[in-house]
Amino acid sequence: MSYKFDSLAIILNKLDGKETVNVSSLSDELEVSARTVHRYIGTLQVAGFPIEYDKTKNSYIFSEGYTLKKPTLTLEETLSFALAKKLLVNFGPGMGKSLSNIEGKLMTKKEDFNHIVLSANPMSEASEKYLSLINQAILNYQRIRLDYKALYADKETALNFDPYYLFFREGFWYARGYYHPEKAVRTLALDRIISLRILNEHFVPNGIAPEDELAAAFGAFIDGEPTEIVLRFDKLCKPLVLRRKWHISQKEKELEDGSIEMRFTVNGLTGIKKWIYQWIPHVKVIAPDELKEAFVTDLTNSLEWNKDKG
Repeated sequence: MSYKFDSLAIILNKLDGKETVNVSSLSDELEVSARTVHRYIGTLQVAGFPIEYDKTKNSYIFSEGYTLKKPTLTLEETLSFALAKKLLVNFGPGMGKSLSNIEGKLMTKKEDFNHIVLSANPMSEASEKYLSLINQAILNYQRIRLDYKALYADKETALNFDPYYLFFREGFWYARGYYHPEKAVRTLALDRIISLRILNEHFVPNGIAPEDELAAAFGAFIDGEPTEIVLRFDKLCKPLVLRRKWHISQKEKELEDGSIEMRFTVNGLTGIKKWIYQWIPHVKVIAPDELKEAFVTDLTNSLEWNKDKG
């Protein structure tokens, strides 16, 4: 039996090396009859190896594109795949399993990816439950009916919604579309959906380019008028704040005292206000006045609350 497996391995290696593989050459090398060679080839074909006979080459060959060798990925390709795995975790366990299957086909050994570790935010059960349904509605331009409870709302609301696109920001999935109660385009968080069903009603897409809308957003907050934000960061946090580009509109310059001035143009103040808070006490709001006043008010309220011994 081991001799037969050795012979099968020899045939596979010759096919993978694009050597001439025919009954005559194999009979001589393996010291078996032509009938046995045919049986070996048949065994490999039954096992799933795509072997065919090329009359022009007078040789058995693997079907075009097939190889026993695992592809060698570049660092950029390996990192891209690792990033894809991180993102697709948020599509649910089914997608993660598919990526693992692909990984098995690409990698010689599982350890090939172990040196790249990327944290992933697990998707909430609610988001996972409704993601595929909303995606289906988007593809078919179908209206959805849902019960929705906004983050700070006291009770849920039943409403109709025309979903235009889905996006993932800061660990959560969102749907962007026409919000019928306000007759305007709005964003809904999938984890705040209580129930959902697709209606037998269709809508006409409004032609919104998701990339354009999201480019002006800071985080998941898209709505609001374009506003110029000017901030100043002290030199203590300079290495941290300059470590990455926080927004596509970001512009920065170093001032004489070593502090950093940053400018952004974003839609509304809600998203960037949340981001500014993480830099306290190393940040100062320069403009606009509305943001500066809100910032001071929030700081004052927080200070009073922390002074309260109750």
